[in-house]
Amino acid sequence: MRVAVLTNAYPPVHQGGAAQIAERQVEMLKQADHEVRVWSPDCSWLQDGAWSRLKHHLKDLKAQEQTVNEMLAWKPDVLLTHNLTGCGFGTPRAIQAHKIQWIHVLHDVQLFEPSGQLQDERTITPWQIFWGVMRVTYLGNPEIVISPTEWLLKQHERRGVINRKKSQAIVLPNPGPIIKHVDRHVPHTPIRLLFVGHISKEKGSDVLIKLGQKLSSAYELWIVGDGPDRERIKQVGAQVRYFGALASDQVLEKMKQADILLVPSQIVENQPTVILEAASVGLPLIASNLGGIMETLGESTWCVTFYDVSAWVESIERLTKDPVGYRQQSERMYEIAKQHDPEEYQKKILGLLRSNS
Repeated sequence: MRVAVLTNAYPPVHQGGAAQIAERQVEMLKQADHEVRVWSPDCSWLQDGAWSRLKHHLKDLKAQEQTVNEMLAWKPDVLLTHNLTGCGFGTPRAIQAHKIQWIHVLHDVQLFEPSGQLQDERTITPWQIFWGVMRVTYLGNPEIVISPTEWLLKQHERRGVINRKKSQAIVLPNPGPIIKHVDRHVPHTPIRLLFVGHISKEKGSDVLIKLGQKLSSAYELWIVGDGPDRERIKQVGAQVRYFGALASDQVLEKMKQADILLVPSQIVENQPTVILEAASVGLPLIASNLGGIMETLGESTWCVTFYDVSAWVESIERLTKDPVGYRQQSERMYEIAKQHDPEEYQKKILGLLRSNS
């Protein structure tokens, strides 16, 4: 079977969670002897000024004629799409019109929020309604919509972007790395706190900076990633160790050595890949109680109010001073990892392709 993949994020140009999931799906399809070709357009205009971006967003509603022609010439059996900003929202519909099955994978809120960042999950803004209506008008309805969480699916439904009467909606948690057991008994002294991601206020840099002012325990703050607040983080003190952006295998090595992962997002997130990476090595974590994070973690770890620094400090202190509780949290993380087993994910993805053949 020939599978055409359309996404605005794909390695090596992009290394974020959506790009990693798209790449892993491609690898899984190839392992099953499917022929796969990826289309990933240049989206550098997303770094332009506001007015320039607005013009591109409006132009982006229509199908990209060159992409459509190339895909149709290749003659795929299935179109598999991911984040579509920059791909032409009308492109999948133009392909689907030729009796080609279309499966769409949700990663975030880009379909109704061009920035991809949701500040408040409870509020539906006129801006979101405008973009949701505009985009879904050109987009149409996939045969199947895959969402990593029920939470993300409902956010799209509430804004009229996904219609379960017109598309089969499936909740399929993202695949994590293969489980690698790490013996975790008691945290190190000083405690090794780890942050992985974009170093910005949206991802919680303010919380990380304020932690040092309130933690009574000795600690090291390990920072993996890059971003606008990199220098602010470095100025916290000698306890900050900055490693820069690392490849996925290097991130996992840091996670094996760390004691606690911090996920202090100030924006509403779906299912951060960093959580699945931590689960694969049994790394306890503390995360913001926002969006799909709580659905992903369930009762297996601490989720705290994202802006309450005292709550973050209390959770860190409790976790590090209770060896039994710390080991239990580690084991619970492995249980989460089992729910994101890549082999099971592959079986389900291939099953969806077979059901549409």
